[in-house]
Amino acid sequence: MSTRKYNIQKVAVLGSGTMGSQIAAHCVNAGMEVWLLDLKDEESENPNQQVLDNIKKLKEMNPSPLGLPEYADHIKPGNFTDDLDIIEEVDWVCEAIIEKMDIKKDMMSKIEDVRTEGTIVSSNTSGLPISEISEDCSDEFKAHFLGTHFFNPPRYMKLLEVIPTKSTADEVVEYMSCFCERDLGKGVVQCKDTPNFIANRIGIFSMASIMPYFFNGDFRAEEIDYLLGTLTGYSKAATFRTADMSGLDVIHHVATNLYPSIPDDERREVFDLPDTFEQMVEDGKHGNKAGEGFYKKVRTDSGKEYKVINPKTGEYESQIDPEFESATEAKKKFDTPEERLKFLVNSDTEVGQFLWKVHCDLLLYSANRIPEISNSVEAIDRAMKWGFNWELGPFERWDAIGVRESVERMQDQGLNVPQNVLDMLNSGRDQFYDKEKGTVYNLATGEIEELSPPAKGAIQVSTLKSNNKEVFGNDSAGLYDLGDGIALFEFRTRKYTLGFELIESLDKACDIVKNKFDALVISHDGDNFTYGANLMEAMGAWKEGDKKRVRKAAKNFQDVAVGLRYQPFPVLVAPFGRSLGGGVEFILHADKVVAHHELYAGLVEVGVGLLPAGGGTKEMLYRTMQQIIDDEQSDPMPNIKEKFKTIGMAKVSDGAPKAREYGYLRDSDSIIMNRDLLIADAKAEAKRMADAGYYPPEKPMIKVLGNEALSSLKMMLHIMHEANFITDYDKVVAEKVAFVMSGGDLSEPQEVPEDYILRLEREAFMELLEDERTQARIEHMLKKGKPLRN
Repeated sequence: MSTRKYNIQKVAVLGSGTMGSQIAAHCVNAGMEVWLLDLKDEESENPNQQVLDNIKKLKEMNPSPLGLPEYADHIKPGNFTDDLDIIEEVDWVCEAIIEKMDIKKDMMSKIEDVRTEGTIVSSNTSGLPISEISEDCSDEFKAHFLGTHFFNPPRYMKLLEVIPTKSTADEVVEYMSCFCERDLGKGVVQCKDTPNFIANRIGIFSMASIMPYFFNGDFRAEEIDYLLGTLTGYSKAATFRTADMSGLDVIHHVATNLYPSIPDDERREVFDLPDTFEQMVEDGKHGNKAGEGFYKKVRTDSGKEYKVINPKTGEYESQIDPEFESATEAKKKFDTPEERLKFLVNSDTEVGQFLWKVHCDLLLYSANRIPEISNSVEAIDRAMKWGFNWELGPFERWDAIGVRESVERMQDQGLNVPQNVLDMLNSGRDQFYDKEKGTVYNLATGEIEELSPPAKGAIQVSTLKSNNKEVFGNDSAGLYDLGDGIALFEFRTRKYTLGFELIESLDKACDIVKNKFDALVISHDGDNFTYGANLMEAMGAWKEGDKKRVRKAAKNFQDVAVGLRYQPFPVLVAPFGRSLGGGVEFILHADKVVAHHELYAGLVEVGVGLLPAGGGTKEMLYRTMQQIIDDEQSDPMPNIKEKFKTIGMAKVSDGAPKAREYGYLRDSDSIIMNRDLLIADAKAEAKRMADAGYYPPEKPMIKVLGNEALSSLKMMLHIMHEANFITDYDKVVAEKVAFVMSGGDLSEPQEVPEDYILRLEREAFMELLEDERTQARIEHMLKKGKPLRN
């Protein structure tokens, strides 16, 4: 049966607590019509007061669950007593009430009384059996019922576990998986209806198996977090910081509920958590929400400090800087977590023994859960990467360590290795994944299968590479053939910085596209789009006295970035994550932008004592003046001041909706929810533009206000400086921005060519670069990673 009969546009979320209200917020972010219902408030004059209070909390949360604060006003409040009949007209009911089976079952019968046939109903639960929740309902209801387990916070956590029951119709599972992927932007993993599904089953086991090393006094909490953090491919929050974020009471609740429901689990006793941990929970040390858990934030004379608990005394003490010779050596020798992990588990040290034991526990436990919780190695790895932010999933870790040699070591130590892993080795295959061939071994069937894309229809650079689609490449960048006449330009530099070679490569790529392709997409597979210009490279050349090269590079950057607009083919930029400085200048000069909803974009150059000089200052001015002409406004100064503040305060958006508000994105640019579909969606848009017939625009004349604007902006800076809102040098840098945005020292308003503003930009940039205070800012940023306020 086709899934086209389902089309979710109206959603009712039942339960307005932490998860329910944030699921509602995320549905609003995705452009849906949303109702949020909860118990009737009998204490207040307004029966929906409880829901209204929880909607208000959404506006105050940081990081915000909402694309823009005003999105909260789009959520329609209601209560279970008066408004449950709204379910008649919605396309999806997402139940997110208290985690108690009897209450959830009672809610299902109430939903069934008012629900229209064909409406999809899901329960958001972290571990209750999904089939039991709907067992008293009709067959038609059960066919449209499943579990949707969002991870907290729903806007930011990628994982969504979709849990069908035996009664759920296949087309409902398929539609909901696609809908949650494309419309809500989630990384969907289909799970079996087993206790705690995939991520929490493996994740809580991992935490619980590590806890004894802390409570027995083998290592301090911050030492374990260092060793089991990004050093070895876990998350930045590692083990105990993750526990504090999740809530120690929640972890206790999950483990306590899990224990009786897994009588046949070979490691069941691990979920019987240490007595000292139980005591912490009893004492109210529930983690971040309580202000104390494994760590505690305390105010000191110098600001704030995170202290760490001593498991013997229960008191908090200052953290130490973890120092392990082998870990330091691993960091020096190896760039990737895979290499560091392999080196460390094989080192004959206390750290090596600890990491080896922890990984034996994790790897064997994960392999033993197939086929119980999933048939798929890939699903388990994705659940841990998307739900716990691990860099490497369990089976990717095993590949990194070396499956054959580690299995021999495990057997030498008398550990039971699952038969399915031995079968793989006996078949002659040494790894779960063969990334070059794009295959993965299925532990449930013994078959070798193709890797699945992270989202249906996703295009990944890694796949283009393995399919020999590279047209040209070097250490800084690559150009690929996407098919259908579309090319993709990829950044390859560290932190995706825009260095000399990358800019030259983009120039070369444009020449190739001109002759061989119909359109160009600029994007890549990394975590962030770009951190902006390569300051280290620029400062290095400057210090060596090669000022000519820096001047040439600045001109070249400007020519290439602004030149994107005047290429004889459409240029699409598909940004995501952090997109700073020069990255925004690429965005500003694209014919069209297809942006991920989580876009943290900003022209941040003033923080290092410079100004946007890749056409950024010019373009923000041009867009402001165009808007005034289009809106027939009489006084342009308020808008100019607003954009001046955006540049001068180095404002960074907290998502694509805010980037649009700041003027980095236009109304005609697209915002999509799923990061993995960016390149595919940008390719489709590029093809549409090329097929429609494309002609580049003429270079514009730009209206500038001259001294009228300059004096007004200088007065604004004077007031800010007098109020100690900006430093002496902030004022100097901002005055350069004001000079460019006014069109220089002109006696009256007039129209000037775009190239005139670009020249002002370059001159101001070079003047600032000559200043020792700018050089001090750049060096401070490179050393400390934060701005110097000189």
